[in-house]
Amino acid sequence: MSTLLWMISFLLHGISILAIYLLLKDRQNNSGNKQTENVLKETLEEIRKENRMLQELLQEDRQFYKKTTDKDEIKQTPLIPVKDDDETPVAAEKKLEDIEKLSSDIYHDEVETSLEAKILQLHANGETVDEIAKKLNCGKTEAEIIIKMHQKKS
Repeated sequence: MSTLLWMISFLLHGISILAIYLLLKDRQNNSGNKQTENVLKETLEEIRKENRMLQELLQEDRQFYKKTTDKDEIKQTPLIPVKDDDETPVAAEKKLEDIEKLSSDIYHDEVETSLEAKILQLHANGETVDEIAKKLNCGKTEAEIIIKMHQKKS
């Protein structure tokens, strides 16, 4: 009889230890999931900030180009009265330079490589994620995500 009780006791202890182990393992998985979730939240927040900045820049550009378009409509009237008889080649050249200066002040195009392209280019050159993040002043996670997404596309 006592042998039966000992066996039941060992069986119950074994089941208890197994249950505690499984609960501990589940808790560790949940904390790992929370860490992943936090990283994704931080990444999304960075992306939201960049989107807001981009929207502000686009709004500024729209206002700037709207102002320049309004100025262009005004500039359609001659800036300097043209005298056909008295105009010398030097004076005409000076007028042309003035017009070019005005137009270059209004229209200026800049080409900028995207952050994604810069990250992929540095990665292709053999840079590590840490080096890329430092050089481009962006998050390591952001660089990793861009690289991984590009690798999945390829």
